[in-house]
Formats: sequence, structure tokens, C-alpha cells
Amino acid sequence: MPNTSLSEICDRFSCQKLPRWQELPDLELYMDQVLSLISRYLGNYPGFDGKGLTASMVNNYVKAGVVPGPSRKKYNRSHLAHLMIVCILKPSLPLDAIRQLLVSECSSDSGEQFYNHFCTMFEQSTAESASSCLSAGEDTSLTDSLCRAALRAQAEQALAGKLFSSAFPSDS
Repeated sequence: MPNTSLSEICDRFSCQKLPRWQELPDLELYMDQVLSLISRYLGNYPGFDGKGLTASMVNNYVKAGVVPGPSRKKYNRSHLAHLMIVCILKPSLPLDAIRQLLVSECSSDSGEQFYNHFCTMFEQSTAESASSCLSAGEDTSLTDSLCRAALRAQAEQALAGKLFSSAFPSDS
């Protein structure tokens, strides 16, 4: 992508969309189908690392209480939504923070609403990031834009940590 312009990169980045709850399959899926779907949904998102999601990662998320356990080795919409959220947030938040967030926000009756809201926030955030990158002006170099984006990412991650500590104070 070295010959790609800043504007093209930001345009592609800001167009990231997540499937809403009703667009997720309304049937039970086996692990390989889940992995394939998550890869299809997130495969073009630059924040989703190249190795993607593996069966052992899903099993570890279930053991850690981040994702509900499957029913007879089958996964449903709720599992897909949880896994999408985990895959997106994992580079920025510790797994325990993601677990606490999901436990507090994805009760059986509000999981669909939270997931759809999360999708909207994701899309707004990617659009805002791209817009912020472009706001420095067209004569800004790719390396300047890279530094600004990395610094914003670091600042946002630090802020997320502070917000997490405030939202979920430790019992110790």
C-alpha cells in the first residue's frame, strides 16, 4: 500500500461496517463456521490482525467467561456478537476489562441492543479517526499522519484505561 494516498487510506478505513444483530445468522453454527464468519466480517478491518480468530482463542474466551459457552458445541448470534466485540476491543483493553464490560452490558434482554449500539460506535469511531487524520491537511505526509494516528491511539488507550477504572473500580 506504499503508493496509496492518505485520502484513499482514510476513505477505505472510514467505510468499515459491522453487521447488525438481525444480519447475523439466526441458526446455530459449529466452530469452523463461526471462525469463517468472524473472518469474513472483520477480515477487511485493519485492526483485526492477520492471524484472525482461532478455535483455541474462542475456547479460552469461554473458559475466561468472556464469551458464553456453546450449547452442544453450537454457537448462536449472541456468541458471534460477543466474539466480534472481543476481537475489536482486545488490542486496546485487557481481556478482563472486556469480560466485565460484556457481563454488565449484555444481559439476556439487552445484548442485542448493546451489540447494535457497539456497531454504531465502531463505525462512528472509524469515521472520526479517518476524518481526524485528514483534518491536518492534504499536504501532510504519510509519516506525519502515521505519528499522529499512533499518538492518538496511545492517548485513547490510556483514556480507556482510566474510564475502565472509573466504571469498574476494583474491590481491593
